[in-house]
Amino acid sequence: MNKIGEDVNKHRAKHMPENYVRFQFTSKRKRMSTVIHNCGKTEHGYDRRVHMKGAAEIVLDECSFYLNDQGQKTPLTDSVKQNFLKTITVYASQSLRTISFAYRDLRAGEGGPEHNLINEGDYLYEVEKGGYTLVGIIGIKDVIRPEVPLAVERCQKAGIMVRMVTGDNLITAKAIARECGILNDDLANLPDSVMEGP
Repeated sequence: MNKIGEDVNKHRAKHMPENYVRFQFTSKRKRMSTVIHNCGKTEHGYDRRVHMKGAAEIVLDECSFYLNDQGQKTPLTDSVKQNFLKTITVYASQSLRTISFAYRDLRAGEGGPEHNLINEGDYLYEVEKGGYTLVGIIGIKDVIRPEVPLAVERCQKAGIMVRMVTGDNLITAKAIARECGILNDDLANLPDSVMEGP
């Protein structure tokens, strides 16, 4: 139930097609996908549509097209892709979590009969690789609780070295750490101020 008394699961059950497959989001996959069968595209030879959302740059890498200002499917050129990557960077530097939305139509038999895993270690599926159309990129702001910067400052004054662990984009992580007082400009510019998982 949400704040206005609506049950999200009821709405989802009411509007979701009966025949679908969902691949859940994980921190390794950084995306989630839903394959919808019999999506009304069969007259063009398509029998399924895959909707994907996830970490903006990862979903963007799977796109070959995008919806332009008129809502038309348009080839994604390198220069347009660079503009989208700039947008992602601008959002991330404002401590926004960036998410891309995309879709792909599948012809009968395409993507493997069981949406085969193509990389078992990362749990990526054939239907999640390439040929997607980018619908949009959004930035979500998680507001930092007012007490966090003060708590960080008190810890630092007590001699405690505060560190942050997150699954966020590197630029987003730096921006959030600055807002919390964990990183200052001098530290943020050091090459080893942020470490990524690998």
